Amino acid sequence: MRFFKREKISDEERRYIAFTAYETLLEFGERSLPVLSDFCRIVNSSIFIFPMQFIARKEGLTDGYFSHAGSGMALYADTTGHYIILYDEDLAPSGIRWTIARLLYLIKSGRLLETPNVFHFSDDCADSEKCDAFAYHFTCPDYILNECNISSASDIIKYCEIPFSFADKKSRLLKTSRGMPSMPAISEALDTRFRSYIERMKKDLSV
Repeated sequence: MRFFKREKISDEERRYIAFTAYETLLEFGERSLPVLSDFCRIVNSSIFIFPMQFIARKEGLTDGYFSHAGSGMALYADTTGHYIILYDEDLAPSGIRWTIARLLYLIKSGRLLETPNVFHFSDDCADSEKCDAFAYHFTCPDYILNECNISSASDIIKYCEIPFSFADKKSRLLKTSRGMPSMPAISEALDTRFRSYIERMKKDLSV
């Protein structure tokens, strides 16, 4: 495994990452938590998401052929102009969700375009902190959590279905993210898309 120098993410970068994560939620057509209820999918004919084992079997390889990739990997194929995300289907659903979310950052940030036809691994990534920042907003969008009054680690695990360690940190991050500038346009779009879910959650949590 390689070791990368961690660079502090600026407040401007964090705001941009959050905005990009919310845009991606809208692009994926998400309407409720947990997001990515269907892991295996083709998105807008440009992003292909499949289990590693499925691809291995399709190519006549053993199920463990991609085991070196850890939890998942992503690539931009310049010959066809599409992105491929592969994940380990043997992971718990919460781990798969987190892995895909992290790899989506590599697509949305343009990192994969810089080195086409080369797989980038979720477990060994130069942009690890930025991948996590994106995943926190994609799987646990602050606006939706605040609207539904979801803030404890246990509730985040229950409704967002991400691994415990990340749910625990997200709970703590929610307490310190009040100073992030508002993003009215994207928040309004999320509200419209998730409105039915928000209303249902408010009703359920008030009982």
